[in-house]
Amino acid sequence: MTDTKKTDLKYLLIYLGITFAISWGMFFAFILSGKSFLNEDGSLGNMANLICTLGMLCPAAGVIITRHITKEGCKLAGEGSLMLGIDLRNKKYIFYILAVMLPWIYTELGYLMTIIIKPSCFDMGLLQAAGEDSRTAYVFPLMAIVSGVFFSVGGLGEELGWRGYMMPKLIKLCGLPKAIIIGGIIWGIWHWPLTYAGHNFGKDYRGYPFTGFAAMCFLCVFMGMLLTFVTVKTGSVWPAAVMHAVNNASPSILQFFINRENINGIMSDSAFSFVIHFLPSAVLAVIFIIIWMIKDKKKSEDN
Repeated sequence: MTDTKKTDLKYLLIYLGITFAISWGMFFAFILSGKSFLNEDGSLGNMANLICTLGMLCPAAGVIITRHITKEGCKLAGEGSLMLGIDLRNKKYIFYILAVMLPWIYTELGYLMTIIIKPSCFDMGLLQAAGEDSRTAYVFPLMAIVSGVFFSVGGLGEELGWRGYMMPKLIKLCGLPKAIIIGGIIWGIWHWPLTYAGHNFGKDYRGYPFTGFAAMCFLCVFMGMLLTFVTVKTGSVWPAAVMHAVNNASPSILQFFINRENINGIMSDSAFSFVIHFLPSAVLAVIFIIIWMIKDKKKSEDN
């Protein structure tokens, strides 16, 4: 290992140590307090929402502290920066559009997979039965996208750390394919205390909490592919922050027509259904990464 790689590894370990210490310290303090993470209806409690929001800011805090310790500095744009610059030249704007629209596409496809596997869950009258205006469903994706774009602070908090600091270091250390897998697993493990508390899957699923741990790593590996893709292609963490926030807003029309009371069997298992729901995003992620690697290989051969 070269001296440069040894330095990158050292700095990466410092970053991970600080980030995990800050966020896991907060997560476990909440868990050990004995307070419930979820409300009776399965939604996040007020304190849980606060913990999740603060947790998403911890990777950014980890970057700032790490850069102070390592004396890497905190310049906003350029090589070795926080990657906060925005450059739309050379068709880079395409990746910003992709960051906004792709979560809608794969979220709709995920719900479509649920309907294909369990056709009985599709219920056109669900909105009316709940006393909701059907127009709500059709404008919701736009609302989710707009809110994701304007309220992407949480997404930026994570992406400054994971895509803006961790992934560049990992790519230098072990190359893109391995970096994506290792980085995704690290990101997934970071979520484990929240998964244990019931975030994303609740607690009533087969193999709790270990299948939830595995499902979170599955999501983070493939979601990390897409987030790394738009980050590297633009040289900025902003597209990843927006994609992250729009993804969390779950933009979808089909979700309003899925009657979960008609879902039974293994599809009623929250961890399993979560993986099925995110399979389309995994497929799209693999496609983008393969195209990216083929183009980069061809470019390097031409040079």
